Amino acid sequence: MKKSEYHHGNLRQALIEAGIELMNEVGEDGVSLRKVAARCGVSQAAPYAHFESKADMLNAMQEHVTGQMMQVLEAAVAEKEVSAYENMLRLGEAYVSFFIEHPAYFKFICYSPQVKFRLVWEEEKEVYPPYGLFRRCADACLREIGQPEETKLYCLANLWATVQGIACLATQPNVEYAGDWKKDLRRILTDGKEM
Repeated sequence: MKKSEYHHGNLRQALIEAGIELMNEVGEDGVSLRKVAARCGVSQAAPYAHFESKADMLNAMQEHVTGQMMQVLEAAVAEKEVSAYENMLRLGEAYVSFFIEHPAYFKFICYSPQVKFRLVWEEEKEVYPPYGLFRRCADACLREIGQPEETKLYCLANLWATVQGIACLATQPNVEYAGDWKKDLRRILTDGKEM
């Protein structure tokens, strides 16, 4: 966000978005409430009306992105009358599409020390919510197709790598794709087959 872009409205939201952009540019160590305030063109004291500290702002940034992502992902798998395989495809499409629409969020979430991903099969209390949803949908899909228990973790890693890899490619400004990422997602996810 350029200094002149914030004029009125939701300052907290503007500070969060500016913080995400700044963190993507300079890393966590380069982020400060003062620098984020400068990006929004507000006083150095203004962020303290919304955040107690830098750590508080970083948590708010992560919650902001995670909350938006979860809304999109949960909506993608809300229909009950579809197969688990179809749900998995819809979830993959929604996941990649979310980051295509918000490329700054991909870098922030995937390279942030704030967010921890543990690629394990077992349910955990402290799992990153989008990954938890992804794992539950993968489990249902793998059960539906009769995947042996001993190979489920490998399949989960493959599924996660697929959507992460596509999202990474689709959000990189230096990657040129001859097609249309969003229109082609279903075919990319299914190795070019029509589903």
